[in-house]
Amino acid sequence: LTTNLSFAFSYAIKLEPGDLIEFKRLGYQHWGIYVGKGQVVHFTFPELEEGLNNVLHGEFFKAKVQKECLRAIAGASSYAVNNQLDKKHPPLPLRHVVKRAEHLVGKNIDYNLVMANCEHFATMMRYGIAESQQVSLI
Repeated sequence: LTTNLSFAFSYAIKLEPGDLIEFKRLGYQHWGIYVGKGQVVHFTFPELEEGLNNVLHGEFFKAKVQKECLRAIAGASSYAVNNQLDKKHPPLPLRHVVKRAEHLVGKNIDYNLVMANCEHFATMMRYGIAESQQVSLI
């Protein structure tokens, strides 16, 4: 899956709290919410073997919401601000977006590749609507 975004490294991107951050991975994109001071709230997965097995079978499993350094999440990947859905859905007040995301840090919530993935989580925080363009392209 590719997008029409131009991916760049952090020094070229202006980040605002409440922005959706799209991390380019091999074959997919990972998503999170920028909450300021170089930090992103996003899903993390349980043990790889267990999580991968559940993902491949389309099952729900618990994923942990964590706040981590943007650069640590990105690693060698590129990333970009992707608030493209702002054209379709008005974003919630940005301080509210950040507060909602930070409120879930440390909690385990349902994850499903098709119905409740990291993009669904990020869009739910920003818009109050869970939407995944990656899934709609499958």
